[in-house]
Amino acid sequence: METAVPALPRPVGRPRDPALDVAILAAALELLGEGGMETCALDAVARRAGVGKATIYRRWPSKDDLVRDAFGSTAPELLPAEDQGSLVGDAVGVLAALAAALRAPRARAWRRTVPALGPDSPLLPGLPTGPVGDWTGAVDGVVARAEQRGEVGPGTFPPLALRAACAVLVERWLTGQDLDEATETALLTELQSVLLRPHLRG
Repeated sequence: METAVPALPRPVGRPRDPALDVAILAAALELLGEGGMETCALDAVARRAGVGKATIYRRWPSKDDLVRDAFGSTAPELLPAEDQGSLVGDAVGVLAALAAALRAPRARAWRRTVPALGPDSPLLPGLPTGPVGDWTGAVDGVVARAEQRGEVGPGTFPPLALRAACAVLVERWLTGQDLDEATETALLTELQSVLLRPHLRG
């Protein structure tokens, strides 16, 4: 005779709605990008997400916990890995990807939030170190591929020239200036005519 298996108790309340998690995290990231921790009050997050404050507390016991998850809810922008076939194409790809990364909500939130935290803030260990990524490695890869193609002679193209172009974008981002398409286009034009083409063979 088989032994009856007791039925498991049914969970109390409604099941958690993942769509609410997404809305809350997106609202928190937007508010962090607008004014940092001060702007990202839980009342403001609740209003922006269209939920009650209790809905947030059921998911995150504190604002610090919510902020950590908000930064972790979006992946950092990836560097372009594909070979574009030329020094100019690769360099433009890296610069365009950097501009896109710096315009992303995660980067705006980082700029407004992290620099304002004290060095002993308990929130720091759970936050990303920055949205830029290993751009130095990406620049070195651009130069190495150009040398392999024979576009530039070994050691004749200074990687610092391309890093300087990246630094212009980062400087504008750090100081809160716009990184619109017009700025990006102008910088790409300068990059090609002033920094890259003089070093190309032929």
